[in-house]
Amino acid sequence: MKRFLYAAVAALSLSALPAMMSCSRQSALTLNDETDSLSYVVGMNIAYNIMAMDSTLRPEVVCAAISDALSGDEMISAEDAKTYFLAYMNYGSYERTRSYEEQYLSDLEKSDRDIVRTRSGLTYKVEELGDMNLTASGDRDTVAIRYRAETLDGEVVYSSYEKGDTLRLPVHKFIEGLSEGVRLVGQGGKLTMWLPSALAYGAMGNEELGVKPNQMLRYEVEVVEVKRRR
Repeated sequence: MKRFLYAAVAALSLSALPAMMSCSRQSALTLNDETDSLSYVVGMNIAYNIMAMDSTLRPEVVCAAISDALSGDEMISAEDAKTYFLAYMNYGSYERTRSYEEQYLSDLEKSDRDIVRTRSGLTYKVEELGDMNLTASGDRDTVAIRYRAETLDGEVVYSSYEKGDTLRLPVHKFIEGLSEGVRLVGQGGKLTMWLPSALAYGAMGNEELGVKPNQMLRYEVEVVEVKRRR
């Protein structure tokens, strides 16, 4: 049971590390042998993973918990710790993601009067309307698009322009945000969309594309062709 917390923390991403945090000590530390070196490396890894999980954690409390656990004098039982940790990572992480996305999209909408948010949370800006007499109206209408998808920091997830291909699917086969977005303009239309994670790849992400769990994406989409189902 006690292995759970270490394994869960060790599995966290190391992609964004804030300033180093450390347990205070009274005198300079020297590494005298392999055991000392290994102990220090393990401590570094624990610190890195803790910071990747939540940079607001208090180092002095983390260090006290490590000391208590090693001495068998924990203030919280292993079972209660597991319950709390899972609640934090599941519900708490979701709520933090939703809060960040809401603030980001709200600020974005205020920054440009041409940016619109729908009830679902999809946020978009029409660049070209296209032929509004030829729009996708039904779930089984087929739409061909060229698009560029990227993270909010500009990392390209996929670009059909660079690949030289076109994505052609029935409307209901697109991810939720795209399924809603491609109906907003006609054939030949272009739009920029910001998809909150719930309308993109959700809590699972997409490992093949390199999309992380709960990651919001920005799309530039060109509707090349619309074929209505008769």
